[in-house]
Amino acid sequence: MARFTSWLATAFVICLCFALSPATARAQSTAAQRGRVQVFLDCSHFCDFDFLRTEITFVDYVRERTAADVHVLVTTQGTGGGGTEYTINLLGQRRFAGTQDTLLYNASRENSQDVTRRGFAGILKLGLVRFAARTDDAAKLSVSFAERAAGAASEASAAPASDPWNFWVYSASASGNTNRERQVQFSSIRGSLSADRVTEAWKFNVSANENYNESKFRLDDTTEFTSIRRGFGLNALIVKSLSAHWSAGLRAGASSSTFLNQRRAFRFTPSVEWDLFPYKESTRRQLRVEYGVGIRGFQYNDTTIFNKLEETLPFHALSASYSQKQTWGSISGGASASTYLNDASKRNASVYVNTDLRLFKGFSLNFFTNYSNIADQIFLRKQASTTGDVLLQQQQQATSYSFAFFGGLRYSFGSLLNNVVNPRFGGSGGDSFFSF
Repeated sequence: MARFTSWLATAFVICLCFALSPATARAQSTAAQRGRVQVFLDCSHFCDFDFLRTEITFVDYVRERTAADVHVLVTTQGTGGGGTEYTINLLGQRRFAGTQDTLLYNASRENSQDVTRRGFAGILKLGLVRFAARTDDAAKLSVSFAERAAGAASEASAAPASDPWNFWVYSASASGNTNRERQVQFSSIRGSLSADRVTEAWKFNVSANENYNESKFRLDDTTEFTSIRRGFGLNALIVKSLSAHWSAGLRAGASSSTFLNQRRAFRFTPSVEWDLFPYKESTRRQLRVEYGVGIRGFQYNDTTIFNKLEETLPFHALSASYSQKQTWGSISGGASASTYLNDASKRNASVYVNTDLRLFKGFSLNFFTNYSNIADQIFLRKQASTTGDVLLQQQQQATSYSFAFFGGLRYSFGSLLNNVVNPRFGGSGGDSFFSF
């Protein structure tokens, strides 16, 4: 172990010396003096970074936001037709401080991954030309325009005058997986249906899903434990836009769950929502407050700890959430609380915070935490759980709280340039034959 640690330390010193060698330093200095636009891409998981670096080559890419001339901040949101709208914010820094632009790219849900990434790259390229035109490389840029073939109809004129589907989008999915060993077996089947209609004035969503999970654990030739969990859900949402800040809606649903001891359950909740910021800014920032009053009904598989086999209860719920994405990172958080109106002691309250912060050059912090105070488990079975039920998570257990936390730090240093794409042997940090 000591020899392996010594080898790693030696390799690190050699790499560091190479990175700081005069030739490397001169190469970095030359790149910095070429006058090319330094770009930081901030678009999380929905950008193909390698593709963009090979398609847009008239700028330099850097991996530290403070070293960039242009911070490209990309946010997304779903469209009514099931596609994705990309909002591309080009934020000038350093020599371009004060220069900003915002472009949109809409990807259809029928697009292949290649069509989407090429369309996105085309729009991003147009946005970056504005900055490159103000550098020494301006003379190397050219403008071209693809003329339509004679007699070809434009996309707008080819589109139907009216939508035969009236903005409705339908989808269906089914999936399953299995994992089997000699003493452990697991199988899962899932299916879902949905129908959506989104316009500026109205939003409709109806969805249904069902799942089946089966686990088997064999201790010896005569002892075997089997765990089966089934669930079904039907959800509906109707929302009416009232203004740039207000909306009213109705949430409704029906479900069943062996895990939650619910043969049948339903809920009906009229609600109102207010957003401090206009809804059109939702991809960059939101501060929403929602309040609803409704009823919940239950039919249980087994008698509950309150000696009930069925019941219908009134309740109300309040939630607030905040999210913001800026050049320094992103932060979101929220709190919610619900109480049964006939018994205020049966309540549930939770709070969460999710952050991804770039604190200073090369150093970033991210964490997620969630805490819930639980006092509304009216569905718990009266019959005591067996050891197998607990270990196999066959049914929900009594608890007064739940807590989760994830955190991480990241620090990097060295060359800031990030132009090169090398996919050999799986690219940078990809899969390998050997691991330690």
